Amino acid sequence: LVTSGVADMIVTSDLTFAIEHLYDESYKGRVLALFRHPIDRLVSRFYYLQKATWEKQYRPQWKNINVLEFAKKRNSDNNHIVKKMAGLGVNQTATDDDLRMAMRTIRKRFVVGIMDQMEESIHRFNIVMGINEADENTHQCMDHFFHHSLGAKKHNSHAHPRVNQGSPIWNALAKRNALDIRLYDFILQLFDEQRETI
Repeated sequence: LVTSGVADMIVTSDLTFAIEHLYDESYKGRVLALFRHPIDRLVSRFYYLQKATWEKQYRPQWKNINVLEFAKKRNSDNNHIVKKMAGLGVNQTATDDDLRMAMRTIRKRFVVGIMDQMEESIHRFNIVMGINEADENTHQCMDHFFHHSLGAKKHNSHAHPRVNQGSPIWNALAKRNALDIRLYDFILQLFDEQRETI
């Protein structure tokens, strides 16, 4: 696919597959990725999978527990992003070496976006992809998505209570996701650094 030149962009959630099977020294790619704080992602996942009957990971049994029980006893998702970046399986253990490798890879290959700064992130992605935001259609799309009450931003979300940093829920999830939190802090720094170059 890459060597054919047919595709300008490839969308995947399986970064390892793309790296191992699509790209090589002659055909290099650049990753545009949106990141979310690991605790926010896990809490959102807990509430979302209680209702998402269309998802393979649908968990109706989670309706009968609270988020603290999920955090302490049911959540098996730990250091997901570091593991994914290191090519590890879900049952493997991520290390500081895996974290350092993930940081190097992200710094070298990624244009990072932050979910909490979605409009700025999409603006940067548009610049990298050569999308002219002054174009009328692009302008209307961005305006609709970010500034209208009926925009996609309002429909592509699942309302749920937030978890406060330092709370028992936060602490339980943070304990098992310390490497992902450190990676996210690094990504926030990189997001600020990339502001100067994009």
